[in-house]
This record gives sequence, C-alpha cells and structure tokens, in this order.
Amino acid sequence: MNLRTVELTLGDLVIHCDEAGEGERPLVLLHGLTGHRKDFERQLPELAAHGRCLAPDLRGHGDSGRDLEPRGYDFDTMVGDLRELLDQLGIRQMDLLGHSFGGMFALRFTLAHPDRVASLMLMSTSSEAPDGYTRETFVKAGGYATSKGMDQLQARLEELGRGQEEPLPADATADQRDWQARYWAHHKLRLRTMDPYAYGALGVQMMEQAPVTERLPEVTCPSTVIVGAEDIEFVRGAAALAKGLPDVVYHAIPGVGHHPHQESHARFLEIVGEHLTRAR
Repeated sequence: MNLRTVELTLGDLVIHCDEAGEGERPLVLLHGLTGHRKDFERQLPELAAHGRCLAPDLRGHGDSGRDLEPRGYDFDTMVGDLRELLDQLGIRQMDLLGHSFGGMFALRFTLAHPDRVASLMLMSTSSEAPDGYTRETFVKAGGYATSKGMDQLQARLEELGRGQEEPLPADATADQRDWQARYWAHHKLRLRTMDPYAYGALGVQMMEQAPVTERLPEVTCPSTVIVGAEDIEFVRGAAALAKGLPDVVYHAIPGVGHHPHQESHARFLEIVGEHLTRAR
C-alpha cells in the first residue's frame, strides 16, 4: 500500500492527512476528541482496497495546526475546514465515517453540505451530548491542561485509568488483547500532541451542543450506525440515530466498547465493506 501524508494549508492552519489507495470518490475517516489520524493506521491498508481513503488530523489534534486560544474550536469552524480540504483536493463527493466526536462533526457536515456526502457511517456517536459526561468535567480538565500542559494531563488520566482497568475476560478476542496492549501508548500519542485549548473547548462544545436529532430525516444518503454493545456512553445515542435516519443499517457489536475499529478489527472492516458496496 502506498501510504502518503499530505499537508494542506487552510487559511492560517496546516492540516496533516494520511492518504492511501486510488479513486475518484474517497472514504474520509474522522477521529474523535483527543484522537489522531493514526487511529485508523491499522485499518487504512485494507480499506484502501475499496479505493482512496483519507484520514486527517482535525484542527488542534495530532500534527495539524493549533489556534492557541479557544475561539476557533467549534463545529462550524471544523465543518468549514473539511469543506476547504475537499475543495483543495478536488473532491466533489465522499463517503464519510466519523468516530465519537468525529461522528457528531460528520453528521453536522452532512446536514450543512448534503451534496458533498454520498454516504455516511456514524460510529460510537450520537446526535446530542453523550451519557456519562458533564460540562464541568471538561472545564476542570481543560483548565488543568492549559495550566500544566497536556503531558501532565495525559499522565494523570493514564494513572487514573490504569487504576480502574479491569482484566479482559477469558474469552477476549485477539483484537481486544492487542488493543489493550497498545492502548496507553496510543493514548500518550493522542493526548500529548493535542492543543490543550482544543481539549477543553471541544469537550465543552460536545456537552453544550444543540441536539440535531429532529433533523435526522434530512440525511437521505445511505447510512450505517456502528456501536459497541458495551459502550455505555453511546449505546442510547446510537440507537436513536438508527431510529431517526431514513436509510440506515444498524450494527451493535457484542462485547465491544468505544473503539469498534480497534476492538473488532475484522468485523469493522466487514461492516465498512458492506456499507460501501450498498452505497456505491
């Protein structure tokens, strides 16, 4: 596979994007809050068999540019970023997949620019604020990040997370064991390359967002909703998406949490392949 990393200048912002495969209508993959384009690094070689794939670092994430203050971190600005990215690459239409916060962003992009989205995949996400989080959590953690730095925030979150980690069940799959083994190294990459202002501002944006549930019938393109059956923060929201979208296939993957593409790699690839076959 010919994996390429391209840099695009959008106004005063530089976006880094991994690209693989060839074709006129690409599959664009959007990571979530605190994510990184490398969230899809393992999947790109096989997804590229379906054609061209693009996985950008979103504004304030990974190697992409930073605003250095909270003002540029909101859904509308990021929708504009993606529109400009498509325009610069000469892409008229795409198949779009968004994970978690990236799914919320993908849904809003589709509502704003339905002519640019040929099909939509929403993974571990919702049309409104997720369960189990509060605005205050992100205000507090965002303040910690801007005062002490993302390195210290990541170390603190890892310390807390490792303390609450439960052993995998005896029947855990190879994918689940692999993801557990590399999770914290990837967590460090994601968090420590992120703008602290983006962390706090986008977390608050996620919790304060106006629900778009009533607008789901406007999304008339072929859609697929994917969620891990154990993803307690998003199972309700994913079910609501599946209920509201007009042309949708719904997959709740047993035994899987918030990262279906990592925890159930083969099933994720199968679902995406089925979606692209149906949509194209």
